[in-house]
Amino acid sequence: MLRLLLPLIVVCLVAQHAIAAQRQVALELALVVDTSSSVDADEFELQRRGIAEVFAHPDLIAVIEGMGSSGIAVTLIEWSGKNQQHSVVDWTLINDQASALGFSRKLLKQPRTLSGSTDIGSVLEHAIDAFETNSFLGNRKVIDVSGDGRGSGNTSEAQRDIAVLKGITINGLVIFNDEVGVGAIEEVDLVRHYVNKVIGGNGAFLMTAKGFEDFRSAILRKLIREILGTGTARLSQ
Repeated sequence: MLRLLLPLIVVCLVAQHAIAAQRQVALELALVVDTSSSVDADEFELQRRGIAEVFAHPDLIAVIEGMGSSGIAVTLIEWSGKNQQHSVVDWTLINDQASALGFSRKLLKQPRTLSGSTDIGSVLEHAIDAFETNSFLGNRKVIDVSGDGRGSGNTSEAQRDIAVLKGITINGLVIFNDEVGVGAIEEVDLVRHYVNKVIGGNGAFLMTAKGFEDFRSAILRKLIREILGTGTARLSQ
């Protein structure tokens, strides 16, 4: 009997050791940023610099430091079409001003590497895998996905459901992009798509930005809400 149980005991001990080796954090946060062809060079810069500036913002730093020494683990992933995802900044522990500023500086040094079609489902799958392979163990797991289109892929709903089953929350930030000629009806359809097929999980919510110029202020509000874990309504401005 012991001989039969021995392999199971070994597996359990290995799993316990792996969990013990992971660093406990309040939140694992995957920032997922649209760099498809609908995002031109100026709009890309508004996103990249906006996120960098937000991680240097005293309000966000105060919220992060309020989480205690455990802090949060953050990665930034840029995405466009199928099989086009790139981890620009790998998982990083942020628990004080110095580590937040370090993340900000590292982000600004990275070049743009992707442009192409739009496939939200593929990047959700990529982000889900990223949680499985990092060295952190978060009390909460959140994917923060922002973009200005829904694309031709139809797998976002399936990947959303997989994430929810794994205890991951997906929040969205829809960016209204006048440069690609979307009208009011298309904007409503994009919001509806995110609500029905992208966001999900405990406390999931969606926000909107009135163009890329509004991205910085929107992502600041969104990150503060995500870190605090105060998502209640599904849609807010």
